Amino acid sequence: MGISMLALMTAGVAGCASKAPSANKENETAKEQSSDSSAYPLTISNYRISDGVWSPKDQVFKAAPTRVVANNQSTAELLIRLGLTDSMVGVAALYGSTEEDIKEEFSKIPVLNEKYVGKEITLGANPDLVMGRGDLFADSEWGVGTVDELNSLGVNTYIFNTCQKGAKIDALFKDIDEIGKIFHAEDKAAAFADSLHTRISQLETKMKEVEPLKYGYISYSDGTIATYAGTTDTYQNDALNIIKLDNAFKDASGEITLEQLVSTNPDILLISRYAGGPDAEESVASIYEMPALQSLSAVKNRQIYIIDFSHFWGYSYQILDGVEQLAKEMHPDLMK
Repeated sequence: MGISMLALMTAGVAGCASKAPSANKENETAKEQSSDSSAYPLTISNYRISDGVWSPKDQVFKAAPTRVVANNQSTAELLIRLGLTDSMVGVAALYGSTEEDIKEEFSKIPVLNEKYVGKEITLGANPDLVMGRGDLFADSEWGVGTVDELNSLGVNTYIFNTCQKGAKIDALFKDIDEIGKIFHAEDKAAAFADSLHTRISQLETKMKEVEPLKYGYISYSDGTIATYAGTTDTYQNDALNIIKLDNAFKDASGEITLEQLVSTNPDILLISRYAGGPDAEESVASIYEMPALQSLSAVKNRQIYIIDFSHFWGYSYQILDGVEQLAKEMHPDLMK
């Protein structure tokens, strides 16, 4: 079946509410902002990852990057929103859908690999910056290469703060702010951040009286259901907290068994849709029929929802798209 949902989420190295203005106009603005050499050299505090351990490592930018590889789809989409399409020379890991208003801009970016991209292909794009999802920098033999390897070759790196265990939604705004500084596109970054803050405030207001519920992540393949604990996915859980959902297994240790899923009995179950994966609707229909799950509240009450992998594990602003969509499905009257 290709890459399984559980593998996509656990591998250690493995539409926006407010439409963006004309992309060409944004690109012109970004270029004008980047031309101010007084903003450089610029030092950004970032990270390296070794054996799963994060440690600080500064990145010094002598100028605004002009040859960027985004190691996943969501990173590229964020740069598009900031008017930086022309700065990208590659994108990989296309596991979700792209919003209609940026599809044309996205199509201009060379696709290095529709799945996760390796170091050799990444370096073949001759980047001056590789950025995005953290665990894709964690191993020299898998993913884009380690931070130290890339830096030794003169390539800057930027790992999203949202990828860290313990990260919350505030990490997204730190990323947007720092990316704005790196590209000297602070005005664009601030305006985009403001639009996201507005969306969060509106969502919190609508959800104010909603009863809190517990959720669990599941995947399904060949008649078998698996539960993903998501203990390190604190960024995703904090975003789901906005709509009064909390991970039933956030403090779990080890593999979640079928018996543990049934005994914990989350109120709702979330199953992810991703490119190349099994048909999510068919999976949900099969799960509802599984004899071993008939006691689950989420099964009895038909509370299994499909989420977009790229929204939730892209580690960028798209988490709000996913959370808003889920809120619409769960609370259609409140989200009108």
